[in-house]
Amino acid sequence: MARAKADNDTTFEAVGEAAESMGDRARAGAATAADLASELAGKASAASEAASEAAADIAQDVSARLKAVGIDTEVMAGAAKDQLGGLRQMLADEMQSRPLRTLGLAAAAGIVLGFLSSR
Repeated sequence: MARAKADNDTTFEAVGEAAESMGDRARAGAATAADLASELAGKASAASEAASEAAADIAQDVSARLKAVGIDTEVMAGAAKDQLGGLRQMLADEMQSRPLRTLGLAAAAGIVLGFLSSR
């Protein structure tokens, strides 16, 4: 009986040590994952800033080229704003009159954009 109790105590200690070791490994893995996530977030932020700067440079270049051939980009921007206002009103009216259809179209557009961005 004493031997069985000693064996049980030894087994219990071994299980406790194994659980503690697994906990330590899990904590170390979680810390490593957190470090990697932080590093990736920093790289994503830097890439986003670089893309924004590149887009701004391209927009300035296009604007300069259009002005060089006689197209006034400020007039075009004003016209686009007017059309955007009309589009915004049309979308608001559509959402009020047919909310389920609008939701379906938005979902379909999201799926299409998701497929296109994954390529």
